[in-house]
Amino acid sequence: MINKVSTLFFGILSTIALAQQSLSIDDAWQYAVDHNVEIQKAKINQQIAKHKVNETIGIGLPQINAQGKYNYFLELPTQLLPAEIMGGPRGVYVPVQFGQKHTATGGISLRQLIFNGSYIVGLESSKAYRETSDLVAQKTRLSIKQGVLLAYTAVLVMEENLITLEENRRTVAKSLNDMKKTYELGLVEFQNVEQLEYSYKTLITNIENLKRTKEKLLMSLKYVIGYPLNETLTLTSTLKSLIQKNEVLVDTEKNDVQNHIDFKLKKNVLRLSKLKLKLEKSKALPSLTGFISTSYNGNSNEFSFFDKDQKWFNTSVVGLQLDIPIFSGLQRSYKTQQAKLEVKKAEMDLDNTQRKLQNDLKSAQIDYENAYNSFNNAKELIQLSSSIYHKQQIKFKEGLGTSFELQQAENQLYKSQTKYYNSALSLIQAKTKLDQALGKL
Repeated sequence: MINKVSTLFFGILSTIALAQQSLSIDDAWQYAVDHNVEIQKAKINQQIAKHKVNETIGIGLPQINAQGKYNYFLELPTQLLPAEIMGGPRGVYVPVQFGQKHTATGGISLRQLIFNGSYIVGLESSKAYRETSDLVAQKTRLSIKQGVLLAYTAVLVMEENLITLEENRRTVAKSLNDMKKTYELGLVEFQNVEQLEYSYKTLITNIENLKRTKEKLLMSLKYVIGYPLNETLTLTSTLKSLIQKNEVLVDTEKNDVQNHIDFKLKKNVLRLSKLKLKLEKSKALPSLTGFISTSYNGNSNEFSFFDKDQKWFNTSVVGLQLDIPIFSGLQRSYKTQQAKLEVKKAEMDLDNTQRKLQNDLKSAQIDYENAYNSFNNAKELIQLSSSIYHKQQIKFKEGLGTSFELQQAENQLYKSQTKYYNSALSLIQAKTKLDQALGKL
């Protein structure tokens, strides 16, 4: 009985453990690598590209086929022969039937591509296609990693914001309770109590709204990493640790945009365009194929093909086939011209991508420096506004300050807190954008 209870207990614990999970920012990214749909699709595309290369290679390997055919003639074919070959008059034809009711043929053939310009270019193109799929998969991973980082950070910012608002709520609740007691003693006006009640109710509303917003952001994070939407997820990384990682000025002067994933993709597009041009030109070259085949055929008026005395007659042939393109109605010429224009477009795209990446990097660097300065300013402002608010609280309790002054200091504190969290999020977003421009994301 005890063993059964223990088994049930540990089973329940296992179920609970499966239904909830704690993830750091690195764990969340690794989870996304294993579960994000777009990453999984990119992996499948890589496998497809690999098989595409092997498919193209297979075109140049020996092609072996076997054939078998059986015919039963309901009526034998009739041919007309001149009657004169059998002693008849000239100009008269006699209908004659040749053959037997049952015929069967079986054989095997082998064809081997010896030379084909299109095949050689096709091999190069399939390998370039595979490299493109690898680059696309890499870009997908970088894009999802950026999404995970931003989604994770947004939840942490909301959690920290909620903690701060809860602290504010407790502070205001205590002040409200003290103010009510002071009012009961007749030392302050009821307006002072109302002012604190207004602040308290406003905080309660803001807290409830932020809780719902946090749930929405957490749901977005679950979706990005491929986590079950209905299961509990706890984040273990802290906002402070993420800020420390991103609160570092970066030197972008030595960065080479040609190492950026977008540049590599456009460069590969140009490579594929050139291979397409090469392919169109290769279609004007002759192709040479070797072949060998052997077959056996049998004939009978009865179905006796499985009899030992059935006679089979062999036919074997070996040879070469040379195909020489001569005139295609100028189709090849026009296709070649189109391919040349596609190469020109790809060259323009590559050049434009390089310029865009340089511009994006400079812009991201400026945005990050602005976010860095704004964050440091927000840290100072929150300390100042907190100090002002606490001093104003003391003055208000001692009857030396007005409720308007307290409300003003309170609003200033809340604004500085909001600004701090917004600037922290902006800092991480700007650093993420800069890392993306640097080709790290």
